[in-house]
Amino acid sequence: MKGLKTEGIDNGSASKLTSRLNYIDVPVLARVNAGGLFFELGPQVGFLVAAKQKAEVSGVTSEQNIKDRVRTVDFGYAAGLGYQLSNGPGIGLRYNGGFIDTRNPSGSSAVRNSAFQLYLSYQFGSK
Repeated sequence: MKGLKTEGIDNGSASKLTSRLNYIDVPVLARVNAGGLFFELGPQVGFLVAAKQKAEVSGVTSEQNIKDRVRTVDFGYAAGLGYQLSNGPGIGLRYNGGFIDTRNPSGSSAVRNSAFQLYLSYQFGSK
């Protein structure tokens, strides 16, 4: 899940805007192992599954589907590092960044996805 949340004043009234973009991300990463430590880097493609926007102005809430205003495919990159035991648990931290404007149609200033991921893993058997 990716998205944004903003708060501000709209025509003298307090407003909140939340957008949630759900993607299925498919990274293709090269991984370099150095003992238990590893580094990974590569391209990533994301496929939009759902896009919802929730607006709250002066206590009145509305929600709408915005899938038609978001590009259905997102191209980007992923880079990360972590530690993996040869047989057992591991931990990793990855950053994902987008190359293209997610808005459809594009505007004057680009809006790109970016996210940090913290993950745990477990390896069965030894290398």
